[in-house]
Amino acid sequence: MNKYSTLLVNNLLEKSEQKVYLKLLEKLFVTGIPFNIPHKLRFLELTESKTRLLLPYIRYNKNHLGGIHACATATVGEFPAGLTLVKHFGSSQYRIILEELHINYIRQAREDLVGEVIIDQLDLNRLKEELLNSGASKIKLITNVMTIHDEITAVVQSSWQMKDWREVKYKSD
Repeated sequence: MNKYSTLLVNNLLEKSEQKVYLKLLEKLFVTGIPFNIPHKLRFLELTESKTRLLLPYIRYNKNHLGGIHACATATVGEFPAGLTLVKHFGSSQYRIILEELHINYIRQAREDLVGEVIIDQLDLNRLKEELLNSGASKIKLITNVMTIHDEITAVVQSSWQMKDWREVKYKSD
């Protein structure tokens, strides 16, 4: 992302509790990340404490048995967790990268799914403090993946590494 698109995204993230800005963010993130385009993910909520995304029950997200594919379920578990971190920290100062993904599949789904992350303020405060003190930190987030009738179909635990961009080392360094 260039400087201007980063500023735009950060500005929209600050206003994401308003529907019009949430829709603009959805457009940017879903079309700006090529992997997400065919999933047709929709942003339902992006607040200080909660992120909710909808994965529609469409052909592209189905497996050979007609249920939601395991990898589509993983996507609706991972994406809102990462989006939560971007909401709180932006992407210009810290590199946010997925380190580990663990999924407990509970039941097959044959309808739209919602991935929901609720972040605790204490976890956010700890993360902010570690980033300020050492320039790097790790956090685990839990996403409940459920049907639109609130039946849990999977629980996704994603582990994230965050590091100040100035601390990131590249092979050429």
